[in-house]
Amino acid sequence: MKIVIDLGGSIIMPKEGANKERIEEFAKVFREIKNMGHDLAIVVGGGKTAREYIELARSLGANNGYCDMLGIMATRINAMLLITALKDLTIKKVPKDFEEAEEILNLGKIPIMGGTHPGHTTDAVSAGLAEYIDANLLIIATNVDGIYDKDPKKFKDAKKFERISAKDLINIINSYSMEAGSSSVIDLLAAKIIERAKIKTIVVKGEPKEILKAIKGEKIGTIVEGE
Repeated sequence: MKIVIDLGGSIIMPKEGANKERIEEFAKVFREIKNMGHDLAIVVGGGKTAREYIELARSLGANNGYCDMLGIMATRINAMLLITALKDLTIKKVPKDFEEAEEILNLGKIPIMGGTHPGHTTDAVSAGLAEYIDANLLIIATNVDGIYDKDPKKFKDAKKFERISAKDLINIINSYSMEAGSSSVIDLLAAKIIERAKIKTIVVKGEPKEILKAIKGEKIGTIVEGE
C-alpha cells in the first residue's frame, strides 16, 4: 500500500520545543510501517519553530508572503530532524516539490518534505502529494482524535464522526471559518483535493501508536471518504 502521512507541526514540534525521544518514537513507527511492506511518504508541519519565526518577522515588519516563506523553511528544518532520525530509510534531502518526492519514493526510500508554496498549508501539500503519487491512503495526524461536527475545544457536546464524506467535511470547514478565532482539523484546500481525488483519508490523534493502528485497519479516528 502507498501511504502519505501528514504529521502536523504541533505534533512533531510542540509548544515545549524539540524532543529527541519523541522524534525517535515517530521514526521507530515509520520504520515498522516500512518493514510491513508499505511505500511511505511523510509531510511535516512547522509547529513551534514556524510560529516563533513568523511572529518575530511580523514584529519586524514582514508581510504575509515573506512570513509564509519563513514558515516553509521551518517545516523543512523539522523534516531534516526526522530525516536524521530515519537514517538509511531516507536520503539527506528535503524534496521541494512532488516530482522530487516521487523520485525518492521510486528509490525505495521515504521522502520527507515540508511546505512547498506560500499560502498552502502542509495539509494541502499532503493531500496534493497523495493525489500526485496515487496513494491508497492519507493519514492526517493532528492534535485531536478525529473530526467533530463543531469545535470540541469550545463545545462539550461536540459529536465525533466515525466516517464522513469529503463533501460534508467541506461544509463543516466552511461553517468553522465563520466563527472568529476558530480553526478546523483539515484546511479547506486539502479537503477539496481529497474530494476531487477520492483519496481515502483517516484523521487520527498525532501519536505514533495511533498512526500505526490506523494503518493496520483498526477502528480509530475519523475516516474521510473521498467518494
